[in-house]
This record gives sequence, structure tokens and C-alpha cells, in this order.
Amino acid sequence: MYMWLRCCFCERFKKLLQFLVLFLLLRSIAAEWNLQSSLCPCTEPENPVPAVLASWEDYYQWRSLPLRSPVAVLLHWPLTLYHCLQLYRLQTSKYDGQDTLCIHYLGPEKELLQLATFGELRALFPGVQIHIELVGPEVPKSRDGEVVNISRYARCSDESCCCKSSVGSEDSSCTAVRLKLWKGFYHERCSDIMKDSKPHLIVAPNAGVAAYPSWMPTIEIIRQTGIPAIFTDFCEEAAYLASCCISSITGQPLKIPIQVNPFRQPVAADNSALYLPCYSNCFVFGM
Repeated sequence: MYMWLRCCFCERFKKLLQFLVLFLLLRSIAAEWNLQSSLCPCTEPENPVPAVLASWEDYYQWRSLPLRSPVAVLLHWPLTLYHCLQLYRLQTSKYDGQDTLCIHYLGPEKELLQLATFGELRALFPGVQIHIELVGPEVPKSRDGEVVNISRYARCSDESCCCKSSVGSEDSSCTAVRLKLWKGFYHERCSDIMKDSKPHLIVAPNAGVAAYPSWMPTIEIIRQTGIPAIFTDFCEEAAYLASCCISSITGQPLKIPIQVNPFRQPVAADNSALYLPCYSNCFVFGM
């Protein structure tokens, strides 16, 4: 149930949700879909992942899910990350064939209550150990330095489902996802993080680069490291303004041009979407 809390946008419950979020952030990660097994990816996929998943339709077909399943509302975080890695692999061959994949994930907010959804990366990158450093000011001080290891999929609500079996759902020898939380801006924590974790890719979902001046020193740090970075934003105008800001700092055009994210969240991100089509992670672009 915890994973769905930050997807409720009713103003009437805003204060209550803020309290619940604060309370639940002190608890362990949510590991329940609260859905029937037929509606959620709670076990290993029946078939190997295709060479490329290019849409939600592709993903649902691969995972044998009906299109009425609401899991895309939460899975847009790991699927957007998957898409960013596919774009990265088109630009470089550094990752091909590696057993460990390291990602620096900037600016997490809602994701902090939905960390269990990143377990789906186990199915998307079989045989790869995935390390993700989540860095941002919204990380609670009490969780700074916390490490979360995900070695199984979030469970469904069916008591008879095999996902309830600890033997079948947890296997440390298979793909595992390791998450570590860092409080603060990336340019403030980068030197500490880099001591133990040099990333293959930096990802900043829903960054709002043009809206927040705090991104400027972070982009400068990324430029200095030379590590590829991919950003997303909620609309084309925001993405365009962000690209202008990034190019003004780097002195170079974007390596990955602005494009629609096929794994954007399929429901409105906030109440403004009652009037405009605003979605999380709507456009993707990178330096």
C-alpha cells in the first residue's frame, strides 16, 4: 500500500499524506503491490527480456500483464531508467557485457516510498548486479547513508502465489539491486560518493534544470567528470529550457537530443494536468 501513497493528488488529503509520508519514510521499503498476481510482476518473467522494449505495450506483453493493470503508474521509474540505459548503450559500448552496473540517480522524491519498484530491474537486466546511488535534498537526514538491497520482486496479494515463497523469490546469487541514499545536492556529495562508486551513467528524472539554480554547479561537476548524464522533464518547454541551460554551461550541444520518453507515467502528475497534459518523465535528453 505504501508504494501508492505518493500517487494520490487530492488536495483534501495533502496534509494527511505529508504526515503519512514522513512516518512511512522511517519504515522499511514497501514490498507489496496490493494487487492480484495477474495484475503485477511479482515473479520472474516467463520469457527472456526482448532485445529492446520500446513501449508500455511491449513491456506489458513481455510481462504477461493485461493493459488494465495500473503498475505502470509506479514502474515508470525503473522503466525510464531502463530506457536511459538503452539510449546510453547506443552512444557507447562501455557497458556491454559487464557484470555490475553503477548509476547515480539525482533528485529522488516520490521514489523514496517506491524503492521496491526498482526490483523490476532484476528482470530487465538479468545476470547484472545493479548499484544505484540516490542523491538529493529530499532524502531524510535519518536515511542518509542507508543501504537497501532488493533481491526479490514486490509481492502480490494472492496468498497462494509462489512469490510468497522465500526460496523462490529471494536468491542472492541472481541479479540484485543495491540502493544507497545520500542527502544533499550532488555537487555537495559527489566527492564522497565517487570514492566508492564511479558511475557508468548519471540520471536525473524530472530534473527541472531551468527552474532550480542549484542544478548549475551539479551540471558543472558532471561536465568535469565526463560521465554521460541523461535528464528528463515533464513537458517539452521545460526540456528545451533545460537544454539551453546545460549547453550554456558545457559549451556543447546535447549528445542525446530531446525526445519523448516511451515509459513516461501514464497518468497526470499533478492537478495542473486537469488542464494540460503533464506527465512525469515526459521528455528525455542528455549530455
